[in-house]
Amino acid sequence: MTPAATVVGTELRARCSTCKRTQTHVITSISGKRIDQIQCKICSKARKYRAQDGAEAKAKRRLQETAVPPEVMWKKLMDASSTKKTIVYSFDKQYQVHDLINHDTFGLGVVTSLPGPDKARVAFKAGELLLICNR
Repeated sequence: MTPAATVVGTELRARCSTCKRTQTHVITSISGKRIDQIQCKICSKARKYRAQDGAEAKAKRRLQETAVPPEVMWKKLMDASSTKKTIVYSFDKQYQVHDLINHDTFGLGVVTSLPGPDKARVAFKAGELLLICNR
């Protein structure tokens, strides 16, 4: 958040990477209306100012808005794999991509990928989880 009066010497609250806390900082450098650099009043460390509502925050919001909800993705995967037989989940079994798994806690799921020899990424109605397998 950019303060109303953006002049050198104005105080603002920001997270200090050295103190690991939100602290009071002083604006030390400005370019036009944009704050370039701030300095922590506690540890005196100067750093580049990163606004909370900057490009990164906007990109995260945009990604969340366009992301497919887990229920929708799960439904599509279940419809695509509806002809396959379900397998009761056990960590000692080996799975393939598109296998239907019936987990005691999470319910029905579809294996979406195998990131390692002993791991399976499974899409459940509540979301995607990484499960151990083949042990």
